[in-house]
Amino acid sequence: MLTDSDYRRYNEDLLTSLSGFNLVLLMDEESVRNHFLKNDVDIILLGHNGDPARTELLDFFKSVKPSVPVIIITDDGDELLAVKLFRNGARDYFKKPFSEKELRRSIITILGLREGSIKRNLPNGADGLKKAIRYINDNYETHIRLPMAAHEAGMSVSHFEREFKEKMETTFISYVNNLKINHAIKLLEDERLSMSDIAFACGFSNQWHFNRIFKRITSKTPTSFRKSLKK
Repeated sequence: MLTDSDYRRYNEDLLTSLSGFNLVLLMDEESVRNHFLKNDVDIILLGHNGDPARTELLDFFKSVKPSVPVIIITDDGDELLAVKLFRNGARDYFKKPFSEKELRRSIITILGLREGSIKRNLPNGADGLKKAIRYINDNYETHIRLPMAAHEAGMSVSHFEREFKEKMETTFISYVNNLKINHAIKLLEDERLSMSDIAFACGFSNQWHFNRIFKRITSKTPTSFRKSLKK
């Protein structure tokens, strides 16, 4: 996914360089957030001109799906900005004008490392963790708890918590909440469903908790998000 208002300066060469990739171009922040929440994204090319809102967008990406790599493309060669963005989770940093071949090489390397890390993190011997992840994916709409998932993995709670965070690059609670909110976004498209209906359908015990987690992840309340879907 590419989001950069200045993309026309390099778009043609970039498209040629990234032949073989499915490149999705999005400009406004709302479309970017919606697409990221509702679709599988392998890597993000984020245009950054020093605007704090773009740093907030990076923070959003890393809080919702921390394992998705983000490459920064910028006009600003400020070293302090680069350090800040790396600290916030950026994987690579390109200053315009840049070499499309170098960018392609970085993308291939990052995706290769990511695929390799997944294979290393979940080897054949990690059947317990695999079983727990399948259990979570199948039951997140219920009141699933950490001890339940640990039991499925055949581990103590503390051991499972450490293993999960190391292998999945996020905490158990964040992983479950992201699953719930991704499901909620799909349900919000059905106007026949009330907010309480959606909250309970996604495994939240009450609407207040649902609203709080939804806003934390999407930066919008469920009601405002539904209005944006209508637009």
